This record gives sequence, structure tokens and C-alpha cells, in this order.
Amino acid sequence: MHIATHQVTVPNPCHLGDWTEQPAPVPNAYLGVWKRTLLETAGARDERSQVFWLQTPRWHADLRIPAGRPDFSGVTCLAECDDAQLAWLATQQGFCGVTQVDGDDCTWHRQLDFQPANGRRDIGRMVFDGERVIETGVDADYREIWERLQHSLGGTAALELLVDAGELPARPAWLLVAGDCFIHVRGRAHPLPHIANQKNVSDLASLIARSRPSRAQLLDWLNVEISFGHRNGPAPWRIERSTLPFREGQFVTHPGALQRRGHRLIVEGNNERRWMIMDWNFGAML
Repeated sequence: MHIATHQVTVPNPCHLGDWTEQPAPVPNAYLGVWKRTLLETAGARDERSQVFWLQTPRWHADLRIPAGRPDFSGVTCLAECDDAQLAWLATQQGFCGVTQVDGDDCTWHRQLDFQPANGRRDIGRMVFDGERVIETGVDADYREIWERLQHSLGGTAALELLVDAGELPARPAWLLVAGDCFIHVRGRAHPLPHIANQKNVSDLASLIARSRPSRAQLLDWLNVEISFGHRNGPAPWRIERSTLPFREGQFVTHPGALQRRGHRLIVEGNNERRWMIMDWNFGAML
């Protein structure tokens, strides 16, 4: 699943928690957070990008930060980025959605993607060896090696935001947890524009070059948060890596803030946010 534009448009049986029609859970061997150690394609080898894939029984989230990130010191929001920083941000990758496993083949059906869609399928053939898995592309020529983070073993959860401050959320959002790890995803307020000849738009940088958006539009296109971090004991859930560099070091939530209410609902804090349960394998709270 190394190519960001492998998004596929599929019916979304899981949107807002259609509990009876969710896909079958993936095998237990998939669960946890996997860190990529190697990507090989016909023309490239990458051991430096920071790539994390979190998998719950039905949902996944993926964050990919290329090597060579510019210095974002002192930047507190996207509007403070210069043109070079914005251009680099457009090269990032990440996505989340529903996972389907058929034998050795794994398909990632994306509900959200940092990069524009091009209709290609995202399918990998998976060979597990304990805490290591080798993924080989089915519809694309690539090979990835992943190693599982030990502190990601344990319970899992996948939540979709339903209510934010008493209102429908302005942006779609998900929170996935595996053991002591989490990935928080917050999508665009508006979808990326459709280009008539979409096959010529291979990535977000190409879309920007073709569309020449205003600065305000560009900031909106880049305003996608995919943040990875840890939740350790009584400490707040701290972001360590993010598509929005200024979010690193900030907190997503606090221990005990996520309280289960019945079979399908999580209430956060003093009822300021409500989440739909998509996967849950914890006690009454997180």
C-alpha cells in the first residue's frame, strides 16, 4: 500500500456505524501498529520515510512522512508556512478506512486520503513472520517490510466523530487505538476538486500545479491531520508525528476522557464530543 493514489471508491457500509454490515474482522496477526522499515519499487528504495500503519479488526489508519522535512520551528499554523514548506507538505501521504482480508491478500478501502484518488485498487499480498510482515503489491510493483511495535499490542478501538461541541463536525474525524498507540485523523472541510483527465493527476503536487489554487484554497487542501502518538499511563495522549508539524507535542485527549455509553457510543469529556464505536476491545473507558 505504498502508493498514495491507490484510493478506491467503494460503498461505505461502515459509515456512521452500520454495525450489522461491517466487514469481517481481519485475522489477529494484523492487529497493532506496524512501522515500515523498507520500501522497494522498480526504481527506488526507501528506508528513511517515517511510516506507521495502525490496524484494528476492521479499520486502518496510515501516516507517511517523507525524509528531508524542512524546518518548521516557530510555525503554529498552516497560514504561517512559506511556499517551500507548503510544497513539501503536499508530498506527504496518509489515509484511513476499512480493511478487507481474503486469504493472503489485503485490500485497504479508503474513506479518507491525503492524496487525490485515481481509482486504483490498493491490494497487497501479505506474508507474516511473527512480528514482521512482507507486503508485495498485487496491482502495483512494490515490496514493503513492516515490523510491529510491541507497545501496540493489547486492546484496539476505532471511533468516528459524530458530534463536536453540540454540532455536527465541520470535518470528518476518526480516532484509532492499538495498545498504547493511537492515530488521530481529521479530514478536509471540502473534497479535492475533480479533474476531467484525472489520470494525469498522479498526486497532490500535480493537482496543485494544474489547478493553481489560491493560497486560501491551498491551505484548505493541505489541512488534513493524520497524527500518530502514544498514550502512557496518566499522561495526556501526546502527538509525536503528524502531517501538520505544528501539532507535534500537542495532545489529542486525556486518560479516562473517553467514556463508553452503551453498545455504540463514546462520550468524551463533559459531553463536548461524541464518537461512534466502529471497533472496541477495551473496558468502559480510555
